[in-house]
Amino acid sequence: MDLFHFEWKTVPFRLIAFVIAFTLHEWAHAFVAWKLGDNTAKSEGRLTLNPIPHIDPFGLILILFGPFGWAKPVPINPLHFRGNKRLGIVYVSFAGPLINLILAVLFCIVFFLVDGSGVLVGMHEKVAYAIRTTLIFSVWINTALFMFNLFPIPPLDGYKILRFLSPRSWDGKFYNFEVYGPWILLLLIFIPGVRTIIFGVPHEIVLAWVEQIAINILKVFI
Repeated sequence: MDLFHFEWKTVPFRLIAFVIAFTLHEWAHAFVAWKLGDNTAKSEGRLTLNPIPHIDPFGLILILFGPFGWAKPVPINPLHFRGNKRLGIVYVSFAGPLINLILAVLFCIVFFLVDGSGVLVGMHEKVAYAIRTTLIFSVWINTALFMFNLFPIPPLDGYKILRFLSPRSWDGKFYNFEVYGPWILLLLIFIPGVRTIIFGVPHEIVLAWVEQIAINILKVFI
C-alpha cells in the first residue's frame, strides 16, 4: 500500500482506524505530561479516551481524502514538569508514536488470530470484509503514524525529541529551522517519487518489523 493510499470503499474502515489512532496518540501525550506534573492537558479535557476532544474534523477529513492530516495538538507546559524539563518534553513527544506502535502490534495480533482461526468464515461476507479490512487498516495506519511522527521535521514529534535531546547551544539553529520545517514536510509529501522513498520504504520496513513482533508474541502464548 501507498502511505497515502485512497479508495472510496475503504473510507469507513480507515475512519475507524484513524479515530482510534489519533485519539490514543493524543491521550498518550496528555497522560505522560500529567504523570510528569503538568495538568494543562487534563484541565482542558484532553486526558480522556473520548475521541471528540482530540479530533480536528478538518484534519481528519484531509487525511481521509488527501495526503495528510492531523489531530488537535495536546497543550503542555514544560515549566510544570518535575525534574529535567527538556527530558520531559522528550518523554511526552515519544509517548504518541509509542502508543501507535503498541496499537499496531495489538491489532496485528488480533488480525492473525481472527484470520487464522477461521472465525470469519461463518459470517456474512460484508461483515467479514468489514472486520478484516478495519484490522488491516488499523495495523497499517498505526504503523504509518509511528514511523511518520518520528521524522525529525517540525512540527512532528521526532523533531521535538531530537531538539530536546541535543545540547542547549543548538537551540538557536533549531529555532531557525522551525520556520522552514512545515514547508519541507509538505514538499516531501507532495512529490510522489520523493514521498515513496522518504515515507513509503521506511513504512514497509516498520510494518514488517511490527508483523514479526506480533508473530513472536503469538508463539509465546500459542
